Amino acid sequence: MIYTTCVMFYATFSHKRSAEGALLVFALAVFIATFVTAYYYHIKDPLFHQNAFALLTVVVFVKSLYGMEVSLRPSRQAKRRVEVGRADANDATEQARVDQRDRNIIKTMYQMIPVGLGSIALGFLIWNLDNAFCPTLRQWRRAVGLPWGILLEGHGW
Repeated sequence: MIYTTCVMFYATFSHKRSAEGALLVFALAVFIATFVTAYYYHIKDPLFHQNAFALLTVVVFVKSLYGMEVSLRPSRQAKRRVEVGRADANDATEQARVDQRDRNIIKTMYQMIPVGLGSIALGFLIWNLDNAFCPTLRQWRRAVGLPWGILLEGHGW
């Protein structure tokens, strides 16, 4: 989970960066993954691993949301066009079409966010329940047997 989130961290923070900047972000992502793994291996406390995952997920989510807003929101785009002197570069009809397209994309993205957050929250809840009730769930898995015991393997999903 940490490694997958570090891949998303790299993809999110290296977007539109120079090759050197992307390499630095890559090094940071590798450092984070290595540090979390080594420290978790040392202390063997699942709460550290869960909190590291949650923090990394929140950082990636907030940066992704910010990037979406900055690159797609028509009001921000208009401001940027004025700042760089391209306010009249495009035909007004074409610009209105692009702005409407971007508003539709943002609307769709905001409709997708609860699905993504909900699935992450559900997985996080199952993971926490699995850690809290591990001995009991392990006994139930043995009693039920395969293949149904797999359904009680919360952290394995």
